[in-house]
Amino acid sequence: MKTLTRALTCLPPGLAIAIFAASCGLPSQARPGDRSPLAPDPVQRQPASYYEAQLVELPLRVRSYDLTDPRRRQPVVIRELNVIHDDVRDEILVVDADGGRNYMWSIDAYDFTLHWRTPIEQRVDFSPLATRSYIFLMNNDGEYQAYDRQSSPREGESRLVSRGRFKGDTFPSAHPASNDTHLFVPTTNSNSLRGLSMIDSATGTGPESWSFPRSGTGGVGGNAFYQINLQPAADRETVAFVNNNNRLYMVDAQTGEYRADPHLEAQSRTRPTIKDDLVFVGSDRGQLFAWQKSGQSAWIADLDGLPYGDIFVEDRWVFVRTLEVYDKEVPTDDGRGTRLRAHTRPGKLMAFNYRLIDVKDDRPVYELIDGDPRTPHTKEPIWTEPDVGQQPLMVSDGKVYMLYERNEEFLSEREKAKLRDQGRIVTKRDELRTVSRTLKVLDVNTGRLARPEWQLNLMDFAFVTGSMYERDRAIYLATKDGYVFKVYAGKGKGTAGGK
Repeated sequence: MKTLTRALTCLPPGLAIAIFAASCGLPSQARPGDRSPLAPDPVQRQPASYYEAQLVELPLRVRSYDLTDPRRRQPVVIRELNVIHDDVRDEILVVDADGGRNYMWSIDAYDFTLHWRTPIEQRVDFSPLATRSYIFLMNNDGEYQAYDRQSSPREGESRLVSRGRFKGDTFPSAHPASNDTHLFVPTTNSNSLRGLSMIDSATGTGPESWSFPRSGTGGVGGNAFYQINLQPAADRETVAFVNNNNRLYMVDAQTGEYRADPHLEAQSRTRPTIKDDLVFVGSDRGQLFAWQKSGQSAWIADLDGLPYGDIFVEDRWVFVRTLEVYDKEVPTDDGRGTRLRAHTRPGKLMAFNYRLIDVKDDRPVYELIDGDPRTPHTKEPIWTEPDVGQQPLMVSDGKVYMLYERNEEFLSEREKAKLRDQGRIVTKRDELRTVSRTLKVLDVNTGRLARPEWQLNLMDFAFVTGSMYERDRAIYLATKDGYVFKVYAGKGKGTAGGK
């Protein structure tokens, strides 16, 4: 209440009174822990000002979009929030539950106008994949739905243009990736990466489609090629992916032509990230790599632990989480004694920083900045903190906006099966209950809390995602009862932090 009072002093008197009344007089959204195995869908709504009051402490601007028509009594219920950043446009994709059906909304990420809204055939367990002309929804059984992304709105009509399976019955071994011309699907039935052309149609056929390695070659450069178990990274030029032969492959995104395959010398638990013409990936050797797309090493960081999860890169800051390896006492096979076996547990979040050095008449040099010059034999991180499942959302103005979220399993297998039949559980996230969700604003150079009031409880925001793009310094949030919010570090009025 103290934080809300301080926030209200920054607002006009009339608005402050309205927010205060809203925050005191209406119940908050249903939280996990109710009698139902999943939190029930909201049947009444808070005003947008209720949520905006919770964000007003941040040194950022706020925009909002209301999915629910003001004439409706029951809110549109949000099931998923995704943000697409690509060469076509930046947009917010929301999947809802409304009247027994699911709809997908495309909202402009900057002026918050609606591009379109369409019913979808069904929710899927992979995030939406965007190409120039289509939005694809694909599941781990290889079934896809393709929706028209570009044409003018057709109110009330489906934008579905194609559905089924791609030729060859493609079964994904990991989450696919996309750019504006292709879908990139790691496949189990051929242990390959398929580049499916979306230039002329949404069926994945055409002379621009390719497979890597090509059928019948059995490997690349004498190296056996195994399954791909981590999502590739893709831009218009390059697709980067880790194979189970412990190599990072970089191939031409348009043709599938081989470019490089640096050896990681161990398995990887991090999907690659492409940023600033570098490919970032971790290895169980306890190393974080930055490779140039040519396959040349930009820099290598030795870590205190095994890197895992997503790697976040912005303004030449690199954030990665690690696992600590320890010996755990376990029973022997005969049950007569015990022995030690290596296990892992959360370790640290590490913040690295690198610089680009221009070299006259030669290629620039990338250099990792040493966080502790007293140990010249290794490049230390700039700062670390214990890994508690946090994820960076945005770097802006010398600050890193960090989400600390803790989830837990809480459903039995029987409850999961029942809720899957009802369409309530589709993604892994649907199976989890959020225990806490907090946003902290840290000094990017020290990792310390920038200001005490920049520590917000976000339990009323069911979905939170960030942006790793200079053109869109923003955090996107959504509530179950139909609101989408954007907090952003925009420089121009009305641009919402955009181009």
